Amino acid sequence: MAVKLSFNSFLFLLILTFLASCGQADSELIDENLPLSEQIDRLIENNRYETALTLLDGMDQENPEVLLQLEKTHLNYGLYNMNTFDQTEMRTRMNNALVQFTEVLKINPNNAMAREQIQQIMMIYDTIPGRDPEPEVLEGLREVGFDY
Repeated sequence: MAVKLSFNSFLFLLILTFLASCGQADSELIDENLPLSEQIDRLIENNRYETALTLLDGMDQENPEVLLQLEKTHLNYGLYNMNTFDQTEMRTRMNNALVQFTEVLKINPNNAMAREQIQQIMMIYDTIPGRDPEPEVLEGLREVGFDY
């Protein structure tokens, strides 16, 4: 006996399968037996920045190890946004990168790489007439000492 699925039912099952496989991939990367730094490294290596941030968000934000892992995750997420090539999304990616680098500087105001990357992105914006980061991104930059 063959079962017929409507297109909507098929699409729903396809989406559920996709979501389940995404969840499995993240859960396979998180091994509570590993030190926190290794768990975060595994997630970063697989470009699972949101998962890493969610994991860290549930931890003590005063713990120096958690802060170090947050700094590392935000920095790598910013670099990922900068270096993932998709011409149609360039402004969005640069805004996202700036947000991540701003978060790094909120954790560690002395992070030279985050400062350099912000300056590099802003130099690119300077070459494009009439283009600026989103106003809320500029406000975040001001909060960490950049006045654009």
